[in-house]
Amino acid sequence: MKGINSTLILLLLGLLSGILFAPAFNLSLITSLISFGVILVLFSTNHFILKRNFSKNLISSILAFSVFVCIGLIEVDLTNPLRDNKHYLKQTAYNAETRLKLIVSEVLKPGFYDAKFIAQIHEANKEQTTGKIIVNVLKDSLYPETQLEIDDIIYIKTQLLQITPPGAPYQFNYKEYLKNRGIYAQVNLKPFEFLKINPIKHSAKGLASLLRNQINKRLEQYDFSTNSKAIFNALLLGQRQDLSNELKADYIHAGVIHILAVSGLHVGILMLILQFILRPLGNYRSSRIIRTAVIIAGIWCFAFVTGFSPSVLRAATMFTFVQLGLLLNQRQAGLNALITSAFILLLIQPQLIYEVGFQLSYAAVFFIMWLYPIFNAFWEPKNKIVKYYWQLILVSTAAQLGVLPLSLYYFHQFPGMFLVANLVVLPAIGCLLIYGLLIILLSTLNLLPQFLATGFDFVIIWLNRFISYIAEIDFLLLKNIYFSAVLVVLTYLVIISAGILFDKITFKRTILFLSTMIALPVALIGSVKLQDKPEFYVNHRYQKTIFTQKTPTRTLFFYSAEVEDIPPGFIENFKENQLITEVKNDSLGSIFTHSKNTILRIDSLAIYNIEGLNPDYILLTQSPKLNLNRLLSRYPNAKIVADGSNYKSYVDRWKLTCEQQKIPFHNTYEKGFYKIE
Repeated sequence: MKGINSTLILLLLGLLSGILFAPAFNLSLITSLISFGVILVLFSTNHFILKRNFSKNLISSILAFSVFVCIGLIEVDLTNPLRDNKHYLKQTAYNAETRLKLIVSEVLKPGFYDAKFIAQIHEANKEQTTGKIIVNVLKDSLYPETQLEIDDIIYIKTQLLQITPPGAPYQFNYKEYLKNRGIYAQVNLKPFEFLKINPIKHSAKGLASLLRNQINKRLEQYDFSTNSKAIFNALLLGQRQDLSNELKADYIHAGVIHILAVSGLHVGILMLILQFILRPLGNYRSSRIIRTAVIIAGIWCFAFVTGFSPSVLRAATMFTFVQLGLLLNQRQAGLNALITSAFILLLIQPQLIYEVGFQLSYAAVFFIMWLYPIFNAFWEPKNKIVKYYWQLILVSTAAQLGVLPLSLYYFHQFPGMFLVANLVVLPAIGCLLIYGLLIILLSTLNLLPQFLATGFDFVIIWLNRFISYIAEIDFLLLKNIYFSAVLVVLTYLVIISAGILFDKITFKRTILFLSTMIALPVALIGSVKLQDKPEFYVNHRYQKTIFTQKTPTRTLFFYSAEVEDIPPGFIENFKENQLITEVKNDSLGSIFTHSKNTILRIDSLAIYNIEGLNPDYILLTQSPKLNLNRLLSRYPNAKIVADGSNYKSYVDRWKLTCEQQKIPFHNTYEKGFYKIE
């Protein structure tokens, strides 16, 4: 990786380490600041007084790395919204009726029954307040005028509710995802339960939303199919709310879902289009400066039109630095600019590291910039058509290698037809972006002829058909792939060491590659051994009781009243995250054993006086009518768990009793599934 600034990589790794390990260290801000000051003094002494270059000296490198670890720790603390004393969690309580003034900041993809928004709280009980919440508004055809838009002000009187935790292991943790975005509560509203006031002044995101709405109103004059309009909004306006689940699933299974999320791919294509258009300016220094300024302006105009979504902002920032790096005309300037942009974004908003889109975007672009020149040097066809598709293959392969470990970790599947799909889709996307931008421009000026709109609709319909055909080739779609975080790290080490070796074969590089190749199967064997540990889960499902038990032989048992009660997703999630050998269903019993623990289940019959029984855990299911004080006096050392089959009023009463007697109590309504160690 000649030309890449090793200092930038060292500092970025230090910052990343500080951000990632901040929850584990859990240091106070004062402790982090003192640590930063001490290490900074040591580094300054070593670097400036002893004149040791930290890029060549091990001690200086460690100290520089440690300085940015501390910066990461400090940034996580400073950007935590809960530090603000005016945050709503410090002024109000969950489930307490509160008067709120909200300003809508983002429109989310609607659910089946409700529309969803992110809103900023400005007042709580007439006190100035800060913090973001989720607003769920029940859909009602009688109140279409209550649809909310960005910057709308709403007044409500309601309860702040906790975000629902996952009801079973390995489900998507929506609560943790929102927490990383600084959102800790939600409200559920009916259309007539809030007062909406139009904003006096619009934000940049609000103006972008108005522009998109205006574009869509103009397009309503033309005969676009529903799916074509949804694709148009996703590709050019950054809005995926109208995509049907079936259409989205087809793009996922074909391995081209990335084209529907306006991010690095779209901004990169736009940058290439603008570079091509501005090529006649020549390669003089003044021309390069003008070209760079125009391209950066074009990128940020596109970011504005798409509503400054987080993915677009990341991509715009990333390619702004890449473009500035290319202006310097230095070797690997693009890679150095890419690393710099990641460093600055994480310095401003450290929680970005937890966003899958951020990880995938930077991984894809980094590996394209690094591996594409290495691959291209291997063979460069003379024929222009062959050369074009050869370059597409190389770009797709480099990007897929970059995102493969993360994709397997997060999505547990690999689309075998990704290369075929991308060879068709990637050339089409460039044309569709140009075509779509032309449609936006002409429709805004009321100059769009019907035949151009019909042509765009025709192209999108056939693109969707092609994607659907590719997605139907099931035998090439590998699903339920187990992939742990350790395997992600080791797989990246294998890919990186292979790329270094492919660039230039030396003895040291060969040893490095072979070492990583040996470490990968060793880690997989270790993962298998770790998964021999037995597990028992009390899952949360409304009005149902479902227990899950994994044996040392990695057989997975589901206990329920009816097999139909078990959602298919429960089983799929276990298969994706555990090396399960067999899945079995069994009926619910009263007594279970797990490791050295005895588990007593009490159902609606409320039978628990069993001679000689001394349970470690008591599972309350199906709303048993019992005197909990009497139960606790008989089994004073047992931990109590209440699942989703119980009436909430019963659970609240049991919780209060356990709190009074200081007995451990787990309510799956509030805390999600429960794991018995």
